[in-house]
Amino acid sequence: MSNGLYLILIRLSIKGGDFTENKLLVFLEAIQQHNSMTKAAQSLFISQPYISCTIKSAETHFGTPLIDRGHYPLELTYAGERLLTYLQSDARLHQRMNTELKEISQNKYQSMTIGITTPMANAWFSQTLPAFYQRFPNIRTKILEITTSKAETLLASHQLDFFIGKTIHQTNVKTIPLQTISLSLVIPKTAGIYQSNQFWRPFTPTILTGMTGEPVIRAVGEARFQELVDHYFADKGIQTIPLIEVDNSRFALSLTLQGLGSIVLATAMLAKLATQPAKYPINAFKLPTSELSLDFSIAYLPSHVLAKPIAYLVEQACQTFNPAIDF
Repeated sequence: MSNGLYLILIRLSIKGGDFTENKLLVFLEAIQQHNSMTKAAQSLFISQPYISCTIKSAETHFGTPLIDRGHYPLELTYAGERLLTYLQSDARLHQRMNTELKEISQNKYQSMTIGITTPMANAWFSQTLPAFYQRFPNIRTKILEITTSKAETLLASHQLDFFIGKTIHQTNVKTIPLQTISLSLVIPKTAGIYQSNQFWRPFTPTILTGMTGEPVIRAVGEARFQELVDHYFADKGIQTIPLIEVDNSRFALSLTLQGLGSIVLATAMLAKLATQPAKYPINAFKLPTSELSLDFSIAYLPSHVLAKPIAYLVEQACQTFNPAIDF
């Protein structure tokens, strides 16, 4: 939009008697630029009393002076500067909103919010998005690395269109199973049942019984997963000591390596450590999937508008998604 057309639209909105916030924005910007009420009025081709009356009404409304009339040249007060900043921000937001809605109305762009469980976004989307955008160049995507519990909240409020992570059971949400993830119990060298020079050990009921009274590290950021683990121990009658709470399994594993407590995590996370077993003073036990495992699924909201891009992501996830790719 040219500057001349912009000024014409501003003057029309001012003379129309509407859009009080627009008037305040234009008047405050002009006063800040010219340091004079008179020159500001001249630049806008309106009367100085009209600007003065509008500013005084705003000062009454906000309960604070917006113009420092005792200072020469004229300048905005701190309140006036802050108000101008907010009005400018609001104007930019409205412009973006109008632009986006216009593009949507003309079928130029569609928006899609995609979630994936931490920390898998980089590995999977770096493989998937290039081909996705070849097919759907006008889809604006927002990608979130979030926990399953956060995804449940966003899906329920229709702020998330597609999610890959732990299985979600929610009305109106479609789910497609991807994989069942094997889990392992990992104990540090400080545990009573630890045996040196044995990275992998066979799991037996005796191992589980030996966990009673042992300190554990809980990954509370992965709420649904941690609930699953807690229920498993409780159902088996095992009372552990929740010594440390952290945000994710990756951090929890680093603390286990320091001897601070035991953890349950995805077996795939141990793959690299298992190549150098003598280097890591831990014991790992693969838990029977019949007793404890983790189901990964696709979850999405049915949408006529996004049916094709969602169908493409579902197809790609079913063919290529591997929860171990970033462990």
